[in-house]
Amino acid sequence: MIKEFICVGLSYKTCPVEIREQVAFSQSKLPQALEEMRQLEGIRECFILSTCNRVELYGRGEDGIENSIGKFLAGFHGLEEKEIGCHRYVLRGPEVFRHLFRVASGLESMVVGENEIYGQLKQAFRIAWEKGTVDSILYQLVERALRVGKHTRTETKIGQGAVSVSSVAVELAEKIFGKLSGEQVLVLGTGGMSEKTLEHLVKEGAGKIVVTSRNYERTLELSQKFGAEPIHFDNWLRALKTSDIVISSTSAPHPIIRSEDVKMVMQERKHQPLFLIDIAVPRDIETSVQSIDDVYLYDIDDLQSVIQSNVRERKKEIEKCNRLIEHEIAQFTAWLEQLELKPVLQWLVRHFDEAIEDEIKKSHSHFQGRENQLRDLIVRVRKKFFHKPLQNLKHASLEGSLPRYLQLIRELFSEDVSKKRAEHPLTLPSPQQGEGWGEGEEKQVS
Repeated sequence: MIKEFICVGLSYKTCPVEIREQVAFSQSKLPQALEEMRQLEGIRECFILSTCNRVELYGRGEDGIENSIGKFLAGFHGLEEKEIGCHRYVLRGPEVFRHLFRVASGLESMVVGENEIYGQLKQAFRIAWEKGTVDSILYQLVERALRVGKHTRTETKIGQGAVSVSSVAVELAEKIFGKLSGEQVLVLGTGGMSEKTLEHLVKEGAGKIVVTSRNYERTLELSQKFGAEPIHFDNWLRALKTSDIVISSTSAPHPIIRSEDVKMVMQERKHQPLFLIDIAVPRDIETSVQSIDDVYLYDIDDLQSVIQSNVRERKKEIEKCNRLIEHEIAQFTAWLEQLELKPVLQWLVRHFDEAIEDEIKKSHSHFQGRENQLRDLIVRVRKKFFHKPLQNLKHASLEGSLPRYLQLIRELFSEDVSKKRAEHPLTLPSPQQGEGWGEGEEKQVS
């Protein structure tokens, strides 16, 4: 069962933003993508995590499903598989556990220790749960990942004073200008990233802040919260003429700031520099704008130099997090092995009981009037018979050698355990209702 877990992904570590934006799943397309991925042959359950820095498809299924997942990822976005193949990584078994736990803890983030990824993972999981593509086993993995994410942030200082992509964007702007008190900043977008950007701009004492998005109600809400000037989205180009810095983070599927618009604006600005910081994926700003005189464009991958010092400062906390994660991997692996062990033990007990019953029937006349004593004797014998093997199997589970023992039992008793599992399926209680998720009935583990 452990080997059934798989992750196929791309991240800022393996490919540039121009590739990541092509394979990113928008919130509106994610339910459809989950349904299609679940229909792939060999997939038992799945969920998709898509953020500005990573696109990862998690699943549980048969050997070789990584090929199907890779083809699906490329095909869903209208790409050839070879276009993303060299940027893709594939993880199996315990490596999936380790990676997901690190992701939930913010250790795989561009900004180590940032908190946004925790909420993004939670949201991705909720969507998969609502679409019915997650069952009991994968549920347990992600639930544990979220728990690890909480523990690493409460039991270490990995998240203490942690910066985020939005705060790094503001820090970059501050480095460029020295201070932001006299500068006008235009913020495009009113999502979570933009809200964090506004928060950091206010904290750093930015001069005038203008905010806009296609959702004017949300624009008004954030402008009132942070003391910014709200404008209708149709007027953002006019605001660009008087802005010194633009920080853009919308959910648009295509660029909204185009070269021809910026050229027109720059003619009126008379060599006044314009700094554009694009932290959206897919990107909001056409890359060709950087060829325009006095225009300086930075995208999310350009923030790396600002971020490196953050990693060095958190080295000790990363080590503490890794120890917590390794402990949780051992716990989850043992839990999975116990699931594999249970049907084997159930069959062995049935095998023992059937053999005893058969012998009792043959010698029934010898035990008339002493049936209760006989039953007590059988229970004591069964306990003694299985005590030592059970202890050894539990010890083998902790050492990671349980699969070898289970295979040996299968061979010794010539028992097709997978067939027995189908005849007597193991059931797990459905996850309890929580945080807006639906209630479920018992799930059979396939």
